[in-house]
Amino acid sequence: MKKTVFIAIIVLISQLGFSQAPKPATQGLKLAYVYEDYILQNVKEMKNLQAEIASKKVGFETKLEQKAKKYQEEYEAYQAMMKDITGLTTDSLNAKLKLVQNLKKDAEEFQANSETELQKMIQDKFLAIREKVNATIKTVAAEKGYKIVFRRNADSGNRESNTVMLYSADNGKDDLTDAVLIKMGTVPPKK
Repeated sequence: MKKTVFIAIIVLISQLGFSQAPKPATQGLKLAYVYEDYILQNVKEMKNLQAEIASKKVGFETKLEQKAKKYQEEYEAYQAMMKDITGLTTDSLNAKLKLVQNLKKDAEEFQANSETELQKMIQDKFLAIREKVNATIKTVAAEKGYKIVFRRNADSGNRESNTVMLYSADNGKDDLTDAVLIKMGTVPPKK
């Protein structure tokens, strides 16, 4: 009997010893996530950028149409000159041809330069907006006491690796997406 009680006490002590083992370092570590693509779709700076892009496109298209119209008019005038060349000098024909060629070249250069300018503007302003979003994410995470924040995006079209969560029992309480939008001055749309 003493031997059985002694073994039971040793087993009980060993079980208590294992339960007192140090806890993993990740326990107490707060994790959260944000839907960055959702934030970028809804933040007012992005909507302003989209409006600015549309406005610039219209301006560029209007100017290009004017240049194309001027080219077309001068080209037609040149063709009319070529139908009746009596009384015209070679110099006047060459001058008109050079004018038409310069107008065409000017329109083509304008189109290429405007597309490049628009792409650069989009790239620069988008980068600035994304940096602001990232800074706001860091601020919100620090305010709420989170140590790690994951990016969860709806699609992989952005060529970045997406964090995949296989299970989350938080029912959305660790989703900082709306908090980031609010911090940036945007009212989140109703889901």
